[in-house]
Amino acid sequence: MKKTLMITGASGFIGSNFIKKYEHEYNIIPVCLIEKSPEELDFTGVDSILHLAALVHQMKGAPEERYFEINTELTRRLAVKAKEAGVKHFVFYSTVAVWGTHGYFDHNKVITLNTPLNPTTPYAKSKYDAEEILNSLKGKNFKISILRPPMVYGKNCPGNMKRLEKLVDYLPILPFGNDENRRTIVHVDRLLEETDLIIKAEKEGIFIPRDSNDVSIKEILEYVFKEKNKTKILIKLPKIIINVLGVIKPRVVESLYGSLSFREDYKV
Repeated sequence: MKKTLMITGASGFIGSNFIKKYEHEYNIIPVCLIEKSPEELDFTGVDSILHLAALVHQMKGAPEERYFEINTELTRRLAVKAKEAGVKHFVFYSTVAVWGTHGYFDHNKVITLNTPLNPTTPYAKSKYDAEEILNSLKGKNFKISILRPPMVYGKNCPGNMKRLEKLVDYLPILPFGNDENRRTIVHVDRLLEETDLIIKAEKEGIFIPRDSNDVSIKEILEYVFKEKNKTKILIKLPKIIINVLGVIKPRVVESLYGSLSFREDYKV
């Protein structure tokens, strides 16, 4: 028998791709929480909720309280109502930003589920607070699954990958020939597959969906070149220049030249 799955944020990138891929495997109820509040929703027959609706990083800025209104409080209201209605499983998309780092220049460093959390941005803090609320609500009859995806890539993917694509469009020479750093990324198809498995098996816990191998910034750009059928020049910046830039713009440099590797389990 097909599960009945309610999806919030169904029109977004992840939601629309999930529906396209799995529409014949679930009875899907798409929900827009702008049009209907959690208190107005009908949870009759719903087995699981895939909660994707969120306020993500806003390039033009957004009031800090707005992140908590949408990412934290709206999640709490939805989860409380779902639990009261007898929904058995709640799947929440969080973020690796809850660890609070943009990257490390220790290229052997790996973040695991045992690494202390340190959310620093309103977005990360609001997601962390939502995780805490959900964990306080979980029980035998209300299972909680939390996904913390790293950078997602794939056709028409928004976010950081989109920003890299814009750089490729506008610059003939790019200073990203460095291949020492390692980044954990996940293709959208891999992300959707893991989400599907978690829903069907009602797997509880925290998950870091990821590709099997980490890649360097150079490899990421080479992937973009191939997708866009473009030829560009990549130059490798000397370490001393990266260090100087790191003093001026530490977050930007850590994001572009540092390593950021994640594992659910890690053994030396």
